[in-house]
Amino acid sequence: MPVKKVAPKGTCWERDFYEFELNGKKTDNKYENWLGRIENDAAPRMQLLLDRGPFGQHDATIWATYVASLFVRTEKYRAQMSAAMVEKFGQQTQSPNFIRDMQHELLKEGKLVFAEDLKKEVEQLRSNMDNSPSFYHLSGLERNVVSLGDAIMRKNWHTVEAPPGKFFVTSDCPVTTVELVDGEVKPGAGLGKENTAVILAVTSKHLFVAASPRIYWKSVGEPKLVDSVNLLTVCFAHKRVYSHLNLPETRGLVDAQINYFEFGKNVFLPASQNQN
Repeated sequence: MPVKKVAPKGTCWERDFYEFELNGKKTDNKYENWLGRIENDAAPRMQLLLDRGPFGQHDATIWATYVASLFVRTEKYRAQMSAAMVEKFGQQTQSPNFIRDMQHELLKEGKLVFAEDLKKEVEQLRSNMDNSPSFYHLSGLERNVVSLGDAIMRKNWHTVEAPPGKFFVTSDCPVTTVELVDGEVKPGAGLGKENTAVILAVTSKHLFVAASPRIYWKSVGEPKLVDSVNLLTVCFAHKRVYSHLNLPETRGLVDAQINYFEFGKNVFLPASQNQN
């Protein structure tokens, strides 16, 4: 994989990535503006995090929302996770019992909806997904950010510093997860699982971790931890890995492991395959 020096805007920004047109209607930068506000709110909290300063409830909510948004807004999430869920939805709707089961669930909530009306709504939703590749991803973006942000809020937070001579890399899919249970390490676990650690390199020297209170994290990580996190980051990366130093060992790691984890295939599997 070629290595080159690039400006952040040139590689971290794509025109109209958060927009879609459906039935002649456009989103008019709704999602771009919303994500921009999240970034602006989170920016002053980053230094507070690096200084290990006290986080109030409002500060914590803003930061958790930011980390959650970084996870679901990526090209990889859209290309892999959304594709897997759209395929799953298509398979579910083919079931002869799908409409009946949906009608029954609504009835338990006290809502009587005719089967024919439900069928039309499902067909319209499937048509929307087929007509706009961005529809599924963006239509659930705000809901997913809130849900994942709540999951991050329920964990204990840590800032881990790299030891002298070591540094963290990041990627175009910067938020990674790993489940830690009884000495076993399972990458790509759902953010809401109790023993899942949510990991984000915020600088080349600092790592944000949201994890179970059962796991102890040192304020300065061991060299082995940095190597493990960097491997995890590269395996999660979609197309690009970012490093402030151009080192042969980093290039070799990227060439061998980039995009090893594919959403919906070997991590973050649909619920029918794995309870993540």
